[in-house]
Amino acid sequence: MICRTRTPARTSLVAGAALLALGLTAPVAAADFEATLAPTDGSGVPEGHATEDWLAAEGTATAVADGDEHEVTLEAAGLVPDGLYTFWWVTPGIVTTAMGPGGGVPGNDFRADEDGAADVTIRVPADNDYAMMVVAYHADDQTHGDSPGEMGAVTFQHLEGPWPGPAND
Repeated sequence: MICRTRTPARTSLVAGAALLALGLTAPVAAADFEATLAPTDGSGVPEGHATEDWLAAEGTATAVADGDEHEVTLEAAGLVPDGLYTFWWVTPGIVTTAMGPGGGVPGNDFRADEDGAADVTIRVPADNDYAMMVVAYHADDQTHGDSPGEMGAVTFQHLEGPWPGPAND
């Protein structure tokens, strides 16, 4: 897992101004896939958190092909400040739904910064058939390995949306 905290608008403005001063243009790294993640209270809202604040979260996930892997980056805001989170992939089936830790264990965990923002990158197989991404908050401040933990009690879905990848292209 690669964790970064940045202010994209400020970084882009500073870098862009420096390149323009030199008469250069910046190379643009385009995402191969992009998905918007929306807040959810489907598993409830953790005790001590206002529903209105919980549902103000937002996120964008992008994936860039890198050989036989995808580098998936989540940029999110409105998360629980300093909160512990994990990534999960979900693929619905005819009889059962498959799910697992996005990026593998322990690579699927990250912590939001003091402002509730996160900029996190994981790597997954490029040939995945993941349909959905879930970003889960852990109110007990613990990850639970290959399981997200008891939903609605210690673990809460905070953001969800289509997985940025070939299954949703």
